[in-house]
Amino acid sequence: MTAPEPILVERLLVERQLAPLKFEVVAGVEGLEKLRISNPRIQKPSLALAGYLPSVKPGRVQILGESEYDFLRTFPADEAEKRLQQLMELDIPCVVSTKGTRPPEAVLAAADAAGVPLMVTPVQTSDAIETISDFLEDVLAPRIQLHGVLIDVFSLGTLIVGDPGIGKSECALELVYRGHRLVADDTVVVRRIHHRGLLGTPHELLENYLELRGVGIIDVRKHFGMTATSPSVSVSLVIQLTKLTPEAREMEQKWREQMMERPSAWTSTEEILGVDIPKYTMVVAPGRDLAIMVETAVRKCLLAQRGIEDERGFLESVNLIAQGADDE
Repeated sequence: MTAPEPILVERLLVERQLAPLKFEVVAGVEGLEKLRISNPRIQKPSLALAGYLPSVKPGRVQILGESEYDFLRTFPADEAEKRLQQLMELDIPCVVSTKGTRPPEAVLAAADAAGVPLMVTPVQTSDAIETISDFLEDVLAPRIQLHGVLIDVFSLGTLIVGDPGIGKSECALELVYRGHRLVADDTVVVRRIHHRGLLGTPHELLENYLELRGVGIIDVRKHFGMTATSPSVSVSLVIQLTKLTPEAREMEQKWREQMMERPSAWTSTEEILGVDIPKYTMVVAPGRDLAIMVETAVRKCLLAQRGIEDERGFLESVNLIAQGADDE
């Protein structure tokens, strides 16, 4: 796993995603290229303004909205300015003032002295928090690079893994032919996004490309059209491809025994960035259509999410047959 690198405050001013916020830096310009944001969570420093300074978490963007300013108006002007100045002296990367509210000059001076960027945005507080949070959750998310192929199958992110040369890319190509969408081949970047689970994307240099042994590199979007690829998908299922070996036969036998003891839509899981994902292991052998097997596995996973499991129905039928035999 790769730990997320803190980002400089100045990135908030140049990212296209944040352009609608129309930031204006009114103080603390020197801190733009020095201070870094390390925590994706946004904080409203209400408790700090009330006097409990330990409530402010290091590395978080601080938001001053209408409620904070209303609270400060309950104090004399000099006391309100003092409390804002105390906020600037804490270990914070920057302060964003919403709805176009410009803090008093004494506060701007304190921000300049502390080297803490103070930015004003004309948008509503809730919109500013949502926009900044979405951006920070993305760039500061824990991430890992996995060797495999990620496909959007029936809107379910399916990660296909296995030894090199086992047929992952060929299976992906067949799935694309069947109308599904390629997300990433060879290198899959997975990030743990707070509100979206595990988000899978291609490596930025390999987007839309698929490598086929004996054919070469193909640009899937150019060959099959715009709808043949997707820039990202939530990783919801792992399929492990394995060769037909005595060990694989033994594994399949154990799977059958386990299914009879504890019927479930899947018999194992794969942990990725601390999240358990349903996992199927499929043996690659002549005559087996992997694309159809993957589609079927995805259908089973989707049905299981709705509480429908084939295994339980099968065992109930077996039990009814056994009871009928006993009655005879």
